Amino acid sequence: MVPTDRRVGLLFGQRVVGADGTDIGHVHDVRLRADGPFIPGFGPALRIEGLVVGEGSLATRFGLDRADVAGPWPLSALGRRAARRAHFVPWETIERHETHITTTHTRADVPKAYP
Repeated sequence: MVPTDRRVGLLFGQRVVGADGTDIGHVHDVRLRADGPFIPGFGPALRIEGLVVGEGSLATRFGLDRADVAGPWPLSALGRRAARRAHFVPWETIERHETHITTTHTRADVPKAYP
């Protein structure tokens, strides 16, 4: 059964499974693109471009896996390591289920989130 609730916040933490059944990781971030129709008082509408998926880590929970965030040296080093392992799953390739998300890609085919 496909969930009908369309809130972006519900995607965070969801398990993502590849086409071959292998676990890719959990959703850590959602990438948006402002290229939709113009909304007065807001600007271009946002659409989901894809999901940043990876293994959980302390640095990820603190947001230190993002290139624009810095922290104390040990945590920044862990964040860079988590970022190297993160994958980007295009929105067009996913299907939402009650307990997880599937993609038409295998783990080997999913590109890195931060090349």
